Amino acid sequence: MSYVPSKLRKKIDWLFKRTEGALLPPAALALEGAHLDPDGARLALRACEDDVAVVGDQARLAALLHAIDDPTARPGYVLEYGACGVRRFDAGPDSKTRIYQLTVETFPRHINNVYAIVEPGSAMLLDCGSGLPTSRRDLALRFAVVRAMFDEDLRWEALDWCIISHAHADHYGGANELRRSSRAKLAVHELDAHVLSAFEERLVAATNGLDTYWRRAGVPEARRAPLRDMYMASKSLFRSEPVDRVLRDGDVVGPGYVVHHVPGHCPGLICLQVHDVLLTSDHVLARITPHQFPQSIAPFAGLEHYFRSLAKIRALPGIRLALGGHEEPIHDVRTRIDAIEQFHRQRLDRVLGICEVPKSIDEVSTEMFGEQAGYGVILALDEAGAHVEYLHQLGRLRVDDLDDVVRYVAG
Repeated sequence: MSYVPSKLRKKIDWLFKRTEGALLPPAALALEGAHLDPDGARLALRACEDDVAVVGDQARLAALLHAIDDPTARPGYVLEYGACGVRRFDAGPDSKTRIYQLTVETFPRHINNVYAIVEPGSAMLLDCGSGLPTSRRDLALRFAVVRAMFDEDLRWEALDWCIISHAHADHYGGANELRRSSRAKLAVHELDAHVLSAFEERLVAATNGLDTYWRRAGVPEARRAPLRDMYMASKSLFRSEPVDRVLRDGDVVGPGYVVHHVPGHCPGLICLQVHDVLLTSDHVLARITPHQFPQSIAPFAGLEHYFRSLAKIRALPGIRLALGGHEEPIHDVRTRIDAIEQFHRQRLDRVLGICEVPKSIDEVSTEMFGEQAGYGVILALDEAGAHVEYLHQLGRLRVDDLDDVVRYVAG
């Protein structure tokens, strides 16, 4: 797969979604999608055909322009590429199960895939967005697109269940809105249930735990104080919600969908197997490697658990397609898992090189990722710590100085 800058890919995808508004019936466009601006987006898309070529979407552009001009071509385009941030995938031997991928801007310029899973007598979501205005806006539009373009009577208020894949805010933050405006019940893995049901208590405990980790990692108080504020700020918008069902590995939900517990990226992360399609959430993604943080912050996190979970998914039989919580579909999940593992092996080798002389996790983070700003500081400290911790577990790093700040050295 050739490298395409993430910003360029997001720009082209955004223009396609807005241009595809021209495929919607006028009533649906006027009611739900005025922000799409299909005419303006179409001109912008035509003006950056060179960028479309870099992303590799020339065939899609030609097909979209043809579908706009010829209504008889629209069903074929929608089946192949989707429309306005919605794609449909069929699952199971008789294809009676429909999976709708709904792209949602959960945080500024941060895109999630929420999945609606529909078959006779059952309609459920996997994840529910962040609950922020852009997330609510996009979910309302995507549901309208499913009804208008796919002839599926999918309605927010009539959902049966929402399965939360894991307790990261871009995946569960919309649960408050879900409770207010839908009959859907909430289900989440037992290791993440307390994040939803005792959120305020959990936020304080998590912040204190992170502060201890940062101190031991070598981050001085003057830098830790703004990190604490930043960590808590984006999460203060959520309030505790009761959980209707606590999930465990191997549980069956809905009409026969299987829960696979895959800790690592998050303690209670699950993949949901819908017949021959695997919804991988953040466990396996098409292009990026999911963020890691050490299990010294939270049990069942860390690379040791993540590698084990990757092996578990690699061994699953009968998976035809994998759909992640971000990015594109994965048509060969085993090959993608191999690439993710190789990436982390190379990063582990780099950490060993950095630690030829004693280094704190903060120092490792800076050497690996350079100077970071904003939330990137937290993410870099997490990622560096996960790799240092794993090497220490393997005995390839040892503690050189066990003081208030811990330093590690190879050997």
